[in-house]
Amino acid sequence: MNLYLRKVVHPQAHDNYRVVLKRDADEFEIGSIGIQHDAAWRWGIDTVIPLRAHETQGKGNNRRDCMRQFKTAWERFAGDEANLVEFLKAKRKRRPLVTFRHMHERPGFWCRHTMAWEI
Repeated sequence: MNLYLRKVVHPQAHDNYRVVLKRDADEFEIGSIGIQHDAAWRWGIDTVIPLRAHETQGKGNNRRDCMRQFKTAWERFAGDEANLVEFLKAKRKRRPLVTFRHMHERPGFWCRHTMAWEI
């Protein structure tokens, strides 16, 4: 499985990354790694399907350590093909995103991972 990091570009995001899975011709953002509250490195797999928290998030010493832990957790999770199929199906079904300027036209909520309003 090809996993790589995509830097989050946002004024409040420093050393924050989205973890991207490249599968066939598709790319899926499956989680995040970054510094939380300017103090600790953390990682987490997106919770688009019910998962146990202790298996989908954690702390690390640095970005490399977080990526190692993330990859181990992801490989354990995706080792069951049914889990992977359900996760990717849920990712494909995500609702469309709108920009901030559309916020007043369509009520929704702020998605912290994509830094956009989700409706």
